[in-house]
Amino acid sequence: MLLMPANNPQTSGSGSSGARLPVIRFEEEMHNLVSVASELIEQEKEFAVVMVLRSQGSSAVKTGAKAIVLPEGRIIGWLGGWCSENAVLTAALEALEKGTPKIVRLVMKGDELRRIGEDVIEVGTPCGGEVDIYIEPVYPRLQLLLVGDNEVTRMLAKIGKILGYKIAVYDMMATKEKYPEADIIINSPSSLEKIRIDRNTIAVLATMGKTWVDEETLERLLKTDIGLIELISSTKRAQEILKLLIKKGYRPEDLRRIVTPAGIDIGAISPGEIAISVLAEIIMSRRGGSGKSMREVKGDPLANILSAIESPALSQPEK
Repeated sequence: MLLMPANNPQTSGSGSSGARLPVIRFEEEMHNLVSVASELIEQEKEFAVVMVLRSQGSSAVKTGAKAIVLPEGRIIGWLGGWCSENAVLTAALEALEKGTPKIVRLVMKGDELRRIGEDVIEVGTPCGGEVDIYIEPVYPRLQLLLVGDNEVTRMLAKIGKILGYKIAVYDMMATKEKYPEADIIINSPSSLEKIRIDRNTIAVLATMGKTWVDEETLERLLKTDIGLIELISSTKRAQEILKLLIKKGYRPEDLRRIVTPAGIDIGAISPGEIAISVLAEIIMSRRGGSGKSMREVKGDPLANILSAIESPALSQPEK
């Protein structure tokens, strides 16, 4: 499978052309990658760390070499120049898109850049040799954007902080005194426009009946690439909100980004239980869980023991 350039470097490239991705290299910064990484983390930027695990044969890439790859195609550091950097960039952008670390083998042969295995790329250079690289995506801390001011949002803030999330609260009446766990307090729509809202942000709307606030906020969020939107609401009220958005021209594929009613069915009644239900659904969505009980997923140990005891093969007396 040949690898082709992408107009948006965040889109993984695979297709019928062996053309190369545009690369912006910043060699002058390679000496201070730790500082660069720290700065990117402070700025809440996505990036991938690339390290050469093994270099064999004729290759300019040396074992232990490191670089940072940014979503827009910048490579900070040195990974062997033109021969290998385009393959590195392609693999790193794919890892950023999928969100999982990976080891990729670069084979220094062939006439064009192409994939010859799931994690094997033929670089398209006659210099020979092989290089194994490790790619680790790094993302900003997950931001939990809470919309509303009530006991449920306060419990969401408390538990979300325990889970390590960055907490942002959006409500006219929200204060730091009410939300000591909050990293950001937002009291106006104009202030909401100034905070980071991207795929590493999850919004939970819990206005408890303020349909106009839900509608206005959902319109703002649907214009972003936010990772997940959870709307705590009854089915009836959720339908009213969705109908209003449809009348404004929003398509079904847009509205499917809104998860409502929010949460997993655990019989939640109290604000704390509702918060746990919603956060459990968020974790399930991020980690690819099933929402089933662990006994159902892993098996019932007691049932396994009893089944073994009752097995005819085990119940035969010893001779």
